[in-house]
Amino acid sequence: MGSLGTISTGSGTGGASTKYDQQTPKAYEEIDDFGGTTLSANIVGSWADNNSLIYNSPSIDLGGFTVSADIEYSPEASGTSPNDGGVQHSTEYNSGQSLGITASGAGLTLGVYGAERDNDGGTARDKDAFEGVYYVNYSAGPIAIGYSASYHDSGQFVAAEAANAQKTVNTAGGIFETEMYSIAFNVNDNLSVSYGKATDTYDAQSNVKGGTEIVDVEMEIKSIQAAYTMGSMSIKAQRTETDNVTYDTSGGSITRTEIALGLAF
Repeated sequence: MGSLGTISTGSGTGGASTKYDQQTPKAYEEIDDFGGTTLSANIVGSWADNNSLIYNSPSIDLGGFTVSADIEYSPEASGTSPNDGGVQHSTEYNSGQSLGITASGAGLTLGVYGAERDNDGGTARDKDAFEGVYYVNYSAGPIAIGYSASYHDSGQFVAAEAANAQKTVNTAGGIFETEMYSIAFNVNDNLSVSYGKATDTYDAQSNVKGGTEIVDVEMEIKSIQAAYTMGSMSIKAQRTETDNVTYDTSGGSITRTEIALGLAF
């Protein structure tokens, strides 16, 4: 809409949340891209990926900072796309909405995003779901550093999971909180390297009067990355280590290494 911004809809769009989740500096991919389990931070607002209306405002100048906003609304916030000519109906969720704001200037980039969706009142969904994330990045010359934190509560009303049991975001009964930081360095015009670390804590929320507190579980992911380009050729690599895979104290560790070669003709 020209100077009034953009309105979009579709399937598999990623929604507005992709501008906010895991937005810390990197040489190649997001910290959990090659990890054993996707971080809960990467699922914040994912239900708006399909069948939602998204408004992206134009950028405006406020005191030397460039500011923009993103607004989403989904009448059926299940994150599932219907087939052609079909209608998708969720038995768990009703509508959902979210708001995100970014600001950048003087080497700083800041973003904050919150999303809420209404539950249908079924026995498995005790309350409305809420998810949020924020990040702060700063760059100076060849160096960029960043920090991000997220919160994810799916509103599930189920028994608390044991520390040595696998958990799945959106079906587990507790809440997930992620903290991550990274640093990236442009060695020269061709080579860049980065290191990032994320700690995703699962809290069973079982500390009730007379009850038994279940120990929190921390899944930790560390990623070392490098990217090199020379003309039409690029080589990108990452080595990622994940501890307590699937938020399970007996889930063990996974180490993965990836090397990607790209050629443009």
